[in-house]
Amino acid sequence: MTEQMITGGKLWDEILKAIVYVMPRQLLPFIREVYGKEYPPDTPVRFLGTEHSTFLDKSEDSLSSNLMDISLLVGETDYYHIECQMENDKLMVIRMISYDLHYAIEHCITEDGDEITIRFPHSVVLYPDKNGNLPDELRCRVIFQDESQHIYRIPTVKIQSYSLEEVHKKHLTLFIPYLLLRLKPRIKSKTHPLTQKELTGFLREIILILQDELTDGYLTRQECNDYLRLLVLASERVFFHYPKYHEEVKRMTKPLIYLPSMKIMELEEKIAEMDLKLTEKEKEMKKLSLENEKLRKELQKAAR
Repeated sequence: MTEQMITGGKLWDEILKAIVYVMPRQLLPFIREVYGKEYPPDTPVRFLGTEHSTFLDKSEDSLSSNLMDISLLVGETDYYHIECQMENDKLMVIRMISYDLHYAIEHCITEDGDEITIRFPHSVVLYPDKNGNLPDELRCRVIFQDESQHIYRIPTVKIQSYSLEEVHKKHLTLFIPYLLLRLKPRIKSKTHPLTQKELTGFLREIILILQDELTDGYLTRQECNDYLRLLVLASERVFFHYPKYHEEVKRMTKPLIYLPSMKIMELEEKIAEMDLKLTEKEKEMKKLSLENEKLRKELQKAAR
C-alpha cells in the first residue's frame, strides 16, 4: 500500500479507499454487519466507476461532476455503494439519492418486455467519528407524480459505537485505523485527560486484535503491516499537536512486526533464501569443478 494512496485533504476517506482497494475481502464482514449478507472469503469484488454528473452545484449553471467514495459489485450479482462521512450533514440523504439514482441507471437496469426496472444499490454511510447526534439511518420522503410516496432509507454505521470486543468478534478490522478518533475528546480534557498508560493499553488491545486476525487467517502478514501503517497515519492526524502520544503509537505498533507467527515466517523466508544461495553455490562449485577437471585434462594432454 503506497503512501500516495492515503494522503491528501480527506485522510479518513482515503484510508477507507486504501483498505477497500488493497484488501477488498475486508469489506465482507462489514457488508454482513450492515445487510446480514454472508459471502465466502474468495467472493470476487469488482470496483465500478465513482464519477457522475449532478445539478446540485449552485455556483454554476452548467453541469458539474461528483465522486462517490466506493461503488462495487460483489459476487457478480450484488451492487454496493459506501460513503465515508465525517460531518452530520442533513443534506447527505439528498446526495445519496443523487448518487444511487445515477448508479442504478449506470449499472442496475433490467428489461422485461416493455417494462424497464431500475434497482437501487445497497447503500450505507459510514461515520468514523462522533459528531453530534448521528442518525441510525438517513431518511427522505419521496412523493411521485401520482402522489404515491416512498421513504428512502439509507442505513448508517457509527464506528465509535462499537467496542473493541465487537470489532474483534465481528472481524470488523476495517474500523481499526479509525479507533484512535475516540480518544480525541480526552486529549484536551481537564477533568479526565488521556494518560500514556491508557493509550498504551488501548493500543495493546488493538494489536491483539490484529494478531488474532493474522493467526486465524483473516489477515495476511502484509495486510497486518498495512493496518499498522494506517494506524500510524491516523495517529499523526489525531495527535498532531500532541507529539508524545504519536510517538507512543509509533513505539507500540513496532512489536506487531515481530509477533511469534510473523517471526516464524521471517525465519522460514531466511531459511529459504539461504537454501537458494546454497543451491547457487553448489551449482557454482560444480561448474568450477568441471572447469578444473577440464584444465587438468588439458594439462595432462600437454605433458604428453
